[in-house]
Amino acid sequence: MNIILQNMNTLLKFNRGRGRQGIAIYCAAVTLSIVLAIALGVGALAASRLKMMNEAGASVSAFAAAETGIEWSLLNVVAAGYDSGEVLLSNGASYRVESYSCGAANEFLCTVSVGKYGNSQRAIKVRQ
Repeated sequence: MNIILQNMNTLLKFNRGRGRQGIAIYCAAVTLSIVLAIALGVGALAASRLKMMNEAGASVSAFAAAETGIEWSLLNVVAAGYDSGEVLLSNGASYRVESYSCGAANEFLCTVSVGKYGNSQRAIKVRQ
């Protein structure tokens, strides 16, 4: 029995060293690949969120420009058939005001103001 245990022990020692020489490098490469994939995924999500936040800011600026155009037209009571052309604001936003007769019997004056900032465009329509 002692001989069998001695032979088994020799056999186990022999197999332990054989075939396992590159396992540490393999485990390290797999671990680093997983960590890299997670890091790249988080980076892509962060970049898309940042882009979305910038677009939301541009949208707010475009809406504010459109609102400025409506306030300007209400202050100046623009006549029907009026087109202001593109008006540039100091922050880089712009607006365009158009007024026309509207309603069943053209009894109202409708004013549309379109504000632009960056790639965003927002519009406001007012019936006076």
